[in-house]
Amino acid sequence: MHQDSKQERVEAVVDRLIGPRPRNALAFDATWERPRLDTSRPNIHDSKKDFVNERDAVASIVEHLEAAFNELRGSKDDAQHQEMIDRLKSAVDAGARKPQEFDEFETARDLTLQNMVQTGFYFNSLFVIFRMIIVYEERLKELIDQEKQFWSLPYRAPNYYARTIALRLARLYAFHKRQKPPFGTARDGNHPSTDFGRALEEIFAVLGIKAAVRKAAEWAIEQLTEADINPPVNTMGGLLGMDPRPSIEGRQETKSRIADLLTKSPRN
Repeated sequence: MHQDSKQERVEAVVDRLIGPRPRNALAFDATWERPRLDTSRPNIHDSKKDFVNERDAVASIVEHLEAAFNELRGSKDDAQHQEMIDRLKSAVDAGARKPQEFDEFETARDLTLQNMVQTGFYFNSLFVIFRMIIVYEERLKELIDQEKQFWSLPYRAPNYYARTIALRLARLYAFHKRQKPPFGTARDGNHPSTDFGRALEEIFAVLGIKAAVRKAAEWAIEQLTEADINPPVNTMGGLLGMDPRPSIEGRQETKSRIADLLTKSPRN
């Protein structure tokens, strides 16, 4: 099923549960069109096998990128290696300037690559590798943190996607109804007996989530706080029908490493 049709079906379930979204004449179109229930997957894996595969792949990528970077950077302390780097740089830059059959200069990416070639492909690519090392190292750190938090449990890890969707729906319900969503099961068949439970069950089916609705719902309801039920009023957000913008995360400081690279690398 196409992702757009899935989202439309989910939004229809949400509308039946908490009512259609009221249109505010002052609201921006982008805010109005944004889905009320975010169905994107959290940055967490569905199984430990998936997690281990990515963790090992990223660790290997970091290792090989660092090896390539150190090999290509050259060394002032190794004259023979530095002479080889100088020869290699000239050959690579000349080769990069040769026209290729796939060369097209129609997009921003094409122009960026052309600028890299014209201003020194060898050292520009070296800086790309350097940036890749930083990005992949950050991802590896995230995975190591996830391993400590989620994949070192003495018991089977829960379905995090199911919990995430249940919590998002529970918070949406609490915000609009100003109360925690009730949940119960029918005597026959152990199916949800409340509107919230039935809505969550239907959303799980649309998204292909194979998890027990009861466990996810009960866990989500337990996580709700008073702030979810009676959130602080955001004056402009309430006026325009907008949610508060997420905070901007700080970027990792890299100036010292770049400066070190510049001092240790031969001139272009």
